[in-house]
Amino acid sequence: MTVFISYAHDDEQHRATVREFAASLRAQGIDADIDSWADTDRRDWQAWATEHILSADFVLVVASKVYREMGDGLGPADRHRGVQAEAALLRDLLSEDREKWTRKVLPVILPGHRIDEIPLFLQPYNVDRYDVSSPGGVEYLLRTLTRQPEHVRPPLGPPVVLPPKSGPGAVPAGRSPQWRRLARPATVVWVADLLGRYRPQRATVELHLAPVEDGDRLRIRRLQQLADELAGTGRARDLFTHAQALDTGFSDELAWACTRDGDAGLAVHRDGQRSCWFGLPARSIGSVLDENDLTGRLADILDLLLRVDVPLPRDLAPAIGLDHAMLVYLGRLDEPSRNSVTVHGHDRVRVDAEEALAVADLRSSAHDIADELVARLVHRLRS
Repeated sequence: MTVFISYAHDDEQHRATVREFAASLRAQGIDADIDSWADTDRRDWQAWATEHILSADFVLVVASKVYREMGDGLGPADRHRGVQAEAALLRDLLSEDREKWTRKVLPVILPGHRIDEIPLFLQPYNVDRYDVSSPGGVEYLLRTLTRQPEHVRPPLGPPVVLPPKSGPGAVPAGRSPQWRRLARPATVVWVADLLGRYRPQRATVELHLAPVEDGDRLRIRRLQQLADELAGTGRARDLFTHAQALDTGFSDELAWACTRDGDAGLAVHRDGQRSCWFGLPARSIGSVLDENDLTGRLADILDLLLRVDVPLPRDLAPAIGLDHAMLVYLGRLDEPSRNSVTVHGHDRVRVDAEEALAVADLRSSAHDIADELVARLVHRLRS
């Protein structure tokens, strides 16, 4: 990354400030250059500046009273000829290819200077400028020079699918989801077997949508792409916070994204199973399972899993489980914390994928389906 600094010799103090600024850029890995550091050979300074301006990745124009006057042709022609030549070249380059040189020529405001000292040909009020008198301004400049954006656009999810309200494929209003009992439960790979090295340390709900029939297996290349997509999807849907560090990866059987402690995650199995897990709210002792709250969360998770960009079969079989269940109490989130909890007889509760649902039902009746899954989980926990 090379940077040429174009500035006017207003006075010796200004020259010293520019040298300090250039030195600070070099200290942070930016290969900045100014005329003060040129060797002592006799040279054609206009040719020297032209070579540096044309070859640099960026040209930083340092705002000052003299640069504004001479750069815009408002000062006497017999003074500051060097900056006049540099500014004239920059004006010509902008006229030749405005898009290219607008990206490359960056006006910089050093401490003690003002926006109205930026030459008018650099459009000080209409195009980005870099006021480095504050830490935020320095960071803004460094991010521009190193092409490291502050905010990264998340990956694009699959298009929303909205079932028709009438005609072929429509789901009649008020129709209950149709649970179809399977001759034998669909195969489900639970979190403990999906990711052996990630062991959630608190009460964790896991939800899986397993394919009922064998279909085409996902290609390894697709699993590789899915790892980053799952991380973006999880952040976009608040499964992960933007502050949480994530582990993402793939194998020949699986793509995943999960928190470093393993307490929340998303995964897609090569056979088409979609999985999500997350922790229950913690209390001073144990965790609380609020049926209404969990139903709402599961409805959102069902929608999230159906939006993962892999082929959908016609039917999927849901399975739900709860790990670290011994110190889970049933109650409401708005209740005061308890000093004791009922110790359940099983630390792991699982409700197998014994019934299938059409994908259309999963979409249109997510809340009803989530409510039934929570009821089955709670019943199993109590028994």
